Amino acid sequence: MGLFKDIRALEKQAKAADRNWDPGAQARDANARMRELNQSFASATAALAAPPADAITVPAQVLSVGTTTGMVNTDPIVPLQLMVLQPGLPPRSVATSSVVPLTQMHRLQPGAALTVRLSASDPAAVAVDWSAPAP
Repeated sequence: MGLFKDIRALEKQAKAADRNWDPGAQARDANARMRELNQSFASATAALAAPPADAITVPAQVLSVGTTTGMVNTDPIVPLQLMVLQPGLPPRSVATSSVVPLTQMHRLQPGAALTVRLSASDPAAVAVDWSAPAP
């Protein structure tokens, strides 16, 4: 008799969880996160594809590292908060998401120095240059 009682308890728990589940809200949340990620990738692409006359390579300091939000070809997508140190301008904080090669994950620690590429014409376009050594 104990087995059937446990099955009934599980059915009640499943029904209670189903009442609180809103697939529409989850879909809206997923769409919002996807828009943010697409915007971040578009910004990084603009910085990496900037013509040589517009591209600037500058040092940045890692302020914070978020939890992995997904993967692209087994490389994690990591939200980063960086302090960009552009010559002639005050340091500025930049929030971005970056696809981090697994071999470079050790570089993501608060206080660590990274090299980033910027577009002089679009200050929002920022991308971490993982092939460059730390400044």
